[in-house]
Amino acid sequence: MVIKPSSKQFFWLFLIVGVFLAIFLWVNDFFSHQIFVEELGRQIGLCSESSKQCEYERLLEYPLEKLNANQAKIVELSFLIEGYFGYMIKTLKILVIFILIGCLPALRDFYFEIRSHLKLKR
Repeated sequence: MVIKPSSKQFFWLFLIVGVFLAIFLWVNDFFSHQIFVEELGRQIGLCSESSKQCEYERLLEYPLEKLNANQAKIVELSFLIEGYFGYMIKTLKILVIFILIGCLPALRDFYFEIRSHLKLKR
């Protein structure tokens, strides 16, 4: 089977770009997650000092208009922290998409190789 050198270069280009993009996004998500966790702890401490309701599950039951800024921030940060694993999976999907796009020219070459081989057998 013959895969053109340009197809190999295309694959390696997309693989390298995809890996570096995924690493950048994973590092960004990791440090953002750390910041969100620290800020949530600080916001819960401030909320506890003011003797307000600070439990995330109970705050979800309240209408958004009735929450003060501190409580609304707790809800938002908790939502972001819970979505951390989902963000990591999305980044993995992006990497797989880049790899699949890089494979397309090789698949095209493989298709034409099989097609020409079948024509020769006729």
